[in-house]
Amino acid sequence: MKNKKGLLLTLAGLLIALCVVFEYGMPSDTASKAYFVDVNTNGEQVQKNQFSGYKYSLKGYKKDGSSENITFYSPDKLAKNKKFKIHVTNNQFVANYKQVKKMPSTIQFYAEK
Repeated sequence: MKNKKGLLLTLAGLLIALCVVFEYGMPSDTASKAYFVDVNTNGEQVQKNQFSGYKYSLKGYKKDGSSENITFYSPDKLAKNKKFKIHVTNNQFVANYKQVKKMPSTIQFYAEK
């Protein structure tokens, strides 16, 4: 009886750990697009329904060097004259961002043009 109970508790713990990994470890890369941006504005402060943050319209560079004009909403103010790697979801909200010292070499070439 003790072996069955221990086995069930172990399996339940593994299942919970697996769910946590899939829920919190992977969503930003699978449900969003990654861009590199050079923030050259202060952003426009916006208040929409339950969202309070900043709206940015910038040129976003993908890792392959292609670019497009993107509009996105960030809950935090991004520092002006800094470079960031951002993950933007389908509804234009920033899921994750990270300040970078310089853009990858394939992007840096196109950003300087």
